[in-house]
Amino acid sequence: MSKFIDFLEEMNTPAVQYAMEMEKIIFHDPSSAIVKARKFAEVIVNEVFIKENLEVPYTSFYEKTSYLTREDYINRRDIQKSFDTIRLIGNKAAHPGEYNDLADAYKLHRELYNITVWFYEVYIVEQIKVPPYETPQPPKQNNVEEIIQKKLAELLGKDGFEAYTKQSEVEEDDNEDPQEEDSETQPILQKNLDDGESYLSREVQRLKDSSQEAIENANQFSRFKNYLHVDRKVQKDLEEVLAKNNQKEQGSLILLCGNVGDGKSHLLAYLKENKPELIENYTIFNDATESFSPNKDAMETLSEILNGFSDQNFGFSNDNVILAINMGVLHNFITTEHEHYTYNLLKEFIDDSKLFTQDITAHFSSDNFDLISFGDYHSYELTSKGPISSFYSSLLERITMETNDNPFHLAYREDETSGIHTMVHENYKMLQNQRVQESIIQLVVQAIVKKKLVISARAFLNFIADILIPDEISKFKMLSEFEVLEQSLPNLLFNRKERSEILNAISDLDPLHCRSVHIDQLVIDLNTLSNWDSIISENIKDDTPIKWLNSFVTKEALMGYTFNLFFESFIRNTYLTNEKFADNIADTSYTEYLKNLFAFNKGEMQEVKRFYEEFKSAIFKWKGSPKKDYVYLNKPSEKYRLAQRINLRPTIDHLEPRRDEVLESFKSTILIGYRDADNQKKIYLDIDYPLYSLLTKVREGYRPNKKDEEDAIKFVEFIDKLMAFGEKKEEMQVFFKADQRFYSISKDDFGSFVFERE
Repeated sequence: MSKFIDFLEEMNTPAVQYAMEMEKIIFHDPSSAIVKARKFAEVIVNEVFIKENLEVPYTSFYEKTSYLTREDYINRRDIQKSFDTIRLIGNKAAHPGEYNDLADAYKLHRELYNITVWFYEVYIVEQIKVPPYETPQPPKQNNVEEIIQKKLAELLGKDGFEAYTKQSEVEEDDNEDPQEEDSETQPILQKNLDDGESYLSREVQRLKDSSQEAIENANQFSRFKNYLHVDRKVQKDLEEVLAKNNQKEQGSLILLCGNVGDGKSHLLAYLKENKPELIENYTIFNDATESFSPNKDAMETLSEILNGFSDQNFGFSNDNVILAINMGVLHNFITTEHEHYTYNLLKEFIDDSKLFTQDITAHFSSDNFDLISFGDYHSYELTSKGPISSFYSSLLERITMETNDNPFHLAYREDETSGIHTMVHENYKMLQNQRVQESIIQLVVQAIVKKKLVISARAFLNFIADILIPDEISKFKMLSEFEVLEQSLPNLLFNRKERSEILNAISDLDPLHCRSVHIDQLVIDLNTLSNWDSIISENIKDDTPIKWLNSFVTKEALMGYTFNLFFESFIRNTYLTNEKFADNIADTSYTEYLKNLFAFNKGEMQEVKRFYEEFKSAIFKWKGSPKKDYVYLNKPSEKYRLAQRINLRPTIDHLEPRRDEVLESFKSTILIGYRDADNQKKIYLDIDYPLYSLLTKVREGYRPNKKDEEDAIKFVEFIDKLMAFGEKKEEMQVFFKADQRFYSISKDDFGSFVFERE
């Protein structure tokens, strides 16, 4: 017997008998051992009723634990899960002819220990030393022990029973690159792990920011990175520029403009590794802000790099330079006076490119200068049916496709052959579902649009690792039903906001936050129907999560926290796998914003006209309007209200029709403009999603508060400028609150003011 049994005897609880019997038979009759575990839990529950002097109005184990949970006697989630795990597995073990699983018996032995420690801490007065948890030991009987050891080794993986006794189930990964030399002569999957270690876990770990693969270097490109590389339009455009410039005799300057993390280093490293002939004649400066000398600042460093393209040397230099530079640094450079050189020709080129205007500048070329703006190449595309992302889709395809050059698929197969299976494998299998991939990509695009995130390939891959790898990696067979749900991809996706900026943004997009009749109906179904099999299979469109949830076949299996865990998992799995359900609960404000964004970038004038009408309505409702075409100028809190007539004159000069049905380069905000009556003055406003969402609510009757005005300060300033286009110099309306009457002030034909009651 284990020290756990001695501990129970010191507690003087009748439950000790069932624990002893469980340990005696766990190896040769696991099914009966599970039944003993359930009996143990029932005795503990009855003792709680006795200790609390409660009447026992219920007879079933489920009803008793439900009552104790509901009334907060069982007030810890982990203990509630322990009771529910025992009950669920105990129900399966009630049919010994169909069920006999040593793994589940081991799970329940640990749950017994957890319940015992909780009961001791809450109800036992005597001070008893609590022993650390020990797994049941096999009987030492010749070949019996050998058979059991073999069974446990098969069940528990590396180092068999001894490893499990030491509680070392978590597979360790020191984030070191297992391939010291990543050459083409080596296989894509290096089989150099010890027996029982997971290749899939290792390969997925390589996607993380903490791995060596995450380090971007313009001069280095590993085979693993090469496999994950996805061609993008910005790469194709740069390759065309390089091919064209290689025909020139004079030197050339290529400016790669963007922001931190947008992929400039990755692209340069890829070209150096795979297409060296295109850049062999170029000197590459990947970070011009890093000075060659500690005595030089960023501007002096840039001036030294670009002196061959200064006004003094232009046309005489044969320098070929690729300069990857952030837009802010470039702007500072062309507006700074330099000591030895002037750069007016370069400044004129950048001004002509309209890089720092509202226009789209994906690529601009003139004479010896080329400019590629990473800011106008996006990680997603716009279509009339909504956004797509060929970039993220291709990255997921690289990870999940079942081909012999995919290290992840090969790792999965290798683990499968070795009998290694964890939640990483389960989550990977779910990620192979095409619909799940599309749902995840749509969530990422939503995060980009709503939260203004910049999600590079490296950040995206780290995000994929985060939703595949739980905090602790254990053998799948050793996880309880609740641990499976907690470690499943949908819950890692929405419950890990502290992990990264992406997961923090996606946690706000959790379908559980949606108020929808479709979700309400599922709640009703789960609470009214006794059997959940049909609900699960009808709503979830993937066999892997159906398997996770099939253990919970009736509502009587769950209560409180565990019911919530099931419900949250059910909704999230439905959302990720069921396109119709996802469409039904979609954020209409977000959908409409992207529809309008596509229309403005494509120049669809009918849709643009409709948007201007909606925006006009939002302006009048934001400011308040006493009657048609009039808008209030002062605040409602003042004694009287002043209103002027205003004729809003939209301008669409900045819009150009495009024939593309899929927009790869576009402005990520909706740019609207208005002009005055003489067409002499124009004002513009960028509308991002947060502002669009706020204005949509205003159109529907929402009254903006002080915080709204602070958040939308650019819109408030735009409105103030727009009011200058009104007719207040000709006529104004005055509303007196005291008598609830309107008056008008205007000028007659002789220039005198006329004050009349309306």
